[in-house]
Amino acid sequence: MKRALICFTRPPVPGRTKTRLMPLLNGEACAALHTAFLRDIAGVCGQVDADLYAACAPEGDWRALEGIFPAALDVFPQTGEGLGERMHAALARVLALGYESCVLMGSDLPELTADHLLAAFRALEWADVTLGPTADGGYYLVGLKRPCRAIFAGQTFGCASVYESTLTAIRAAGLTFCPGPLCPDVDVPEDLRRLRRTVRPDSHTGRLLNTLHWEENDK
Repeated sequence: MKRALICFTRPPVPGRTKTRLMPLLNGEACAALHTAFLRDIAGVCGQVDADLYAACAPEGDWRALEGIFPAALDVFPQTGEGLGERMHAALARVLALGYESCVLMGSDLPELTADHLLAAFRALEWADVTLGPTADGGYYLVGLKRPCRAIFAGQTFGCASVYESTLTAIRAAGLTFCPGPLCPDVDVPEDLRRLRRTVRPDSHTGRLLNTLHWEENDK
């Protein structure tokens, strides 16, 4: 089966990436952390039998990602108005190249493993759509066998109900569904504090966290 992966991200620029962590870290540290996340994701994707692509946020310089994803067949800018339309456009672009299934993931995923991605592809062997949930009610991964704009339209991304509302849209579109495994993401300072306890010490993220320090009175 011809399969593809898309890492959906923005370039790691100080002051413009991981800004919700900036009460805990400065802009340079946030950008370094984002870079470490992306390098770890690139390594995980290399363990999966699938072609890799990276889709860069429209406000960023997509060429900055080429060195982070050297194995990617293409690094391209996201297109469309709003997050849902941009995800749809990226999936449609890659699926049009003849892939039988495509999995798009976010970039705030330092604990992502090859097993998460392989589980998503296994789900797509019989289902039309898969979603990988996060603990806060969102999802870190969406996989499709053919484009479907309807499952992204009208969604409020970043809220605690987007996983369930997307599942409702999938059913309304008459598509079959199989969930993927849970994976934690890192959005806010408390996520980063948890990550320090659970991160793989030999990962890019783990090594970077050993060099970062912050004031624990920021609760």
